Amino acid sequence: MSQNSIWTGISRGARRRCPTCGQGALFDGFLASHARCLAEAAGGPLALALPVPSTARPGGSPLHQVEGLAAAVRDRAGGAHWSARLLVRSGAPVGHMRPDARAFEVPAAFRPDVAGRRALLLDDTYVSGSRAQSAAAALRRAGAASVVIVVLGRVLRPDRSAAHAAFLCHCRAPVAATGGGTVPCCRCVQAGASTE
Repeated sequence: MSQNSIWTGISRGARRRCPTCGQGALFDGFLASHARCLAEAAGGPLALALPVPSTARPGGSPLHQVEGLAAAVRDRAGGAHWSARLLVRSGAPVGHMRPDARAFEVPAAFRPDVAGRRALLLDDTYVSGSRAQSAAAALRRAGAASVVIVVLGRVLRPDRSAAHAAFLCHCRAPVAATGGGTVPCCRCVQAGASTE
């Protein structure tokens, strides 16, 4: 089953009742196909994997509740350690198109676990990138050697943005060529148009 059909095979009503259903399978499929791409982007093997904490929901990211996600990360990303509570929300604001390096923090007790290590940061939805960029900045401030961000879904508005429309056209060609199989990542497809 292709990565695309896993998500589209879940009814809209079921997605509302269980917003994390299918996400583990999507991340697993992506990691199975692109773990090497991620390690190359990070500059070597990934040691840590964690979700971007929610800026609106109490209790962190909904991704830490996705069944099988921690195992998929460990198995597919070279044994990277899953740590859903390593990064926490701080008091600094983060808004649309306004990342803030102080919006998240690594608690002092966990900083030695981050220092010098390569991290995989997972997010469920990317709109402007502010949350993911802010979270990555917090990890770098805590001493992470590098941070690679993987997002499950990207909000694009081709009807409002010529850059979004061009990006979609550029990316659909390789997906169509696979017959709906492996979806290329940003390392596989070097997009000629920005997404902002």
